[in-house]
Amino acid sequence: MEEARASGFKRYLPNTVSFIRIIGTLALPFLMWESWEQTIELPLLGELRSAPVIWVVVFLFLALTDRVDGMLARALQVESELGAILDAVGDALLLVVGATCVFARFTRQNLTDFQFGFYIFIMLQILSDKFIVFAISKHIFGKGNMLHSIPHKAFAVGAYIALAYWALTRAIPMWSILLLWAIMTYALTDEIIYLMRTADYDPDFKGHGFEKYRLREKR
Repeated sequence: MEEARASGFKRYLPNTVSFIRIIGTLALPFLMWESWEQTIELPLLGELRSAPVIWVVVFLFLALTDRVDGMLARALQVESELGAILDAVGDALLLVVGATCVFARFTRQNLTDFQFGFYIFIMLQILSDKFIVFAISKHIFGKGNMLHSIPHKAFAVGAYIALAYWALTRAIPMWSILLLWAIMTYALTDEIIYLMRTADYDPDFKGHGFEKYRLREKR
């Protein structure tokens, strides 16, 4: 028996969570007060001086909402294109603002001009990848959505953790940003292959674009 769609205020819960992420993200630049930075000691990382603890805690909380809104939409049977757009905008905005804060404030003095420009280029490419999938999905199936493949989820989790790590340590190891770029490149390629081949659009596609599924008939 098919579950009934949620009604009343419950219908708007997923979009409300997305709005909270968007509004909270816009507040991140105002949480970078030097007086709020602390010296802390963490396992494996040792003593971290001038660590932006409050900024990192709020950033990670906002990152968690990325998981919550999608789960609510599916659980309440209220998935919509507006919700997909808000989710995509919220995700991209959190990455953009988070990366801007990290690059411009927390790590800038420890980066060479080449590293700074190179990292910005990679982050812009990563962000454009998210909207490429959205646009292809909209063009082929008439509904724009971000796929929920495992590689894509791995990238999102990795990006949020990396930004928090970079902010706390005030450093960006080259290997870490190249690893993120590699994961997103794989996820993008995998999802495009799926979108170009499948006959049945499934936003919960788990990954591996060449797996067995019903193929779209060639015209």
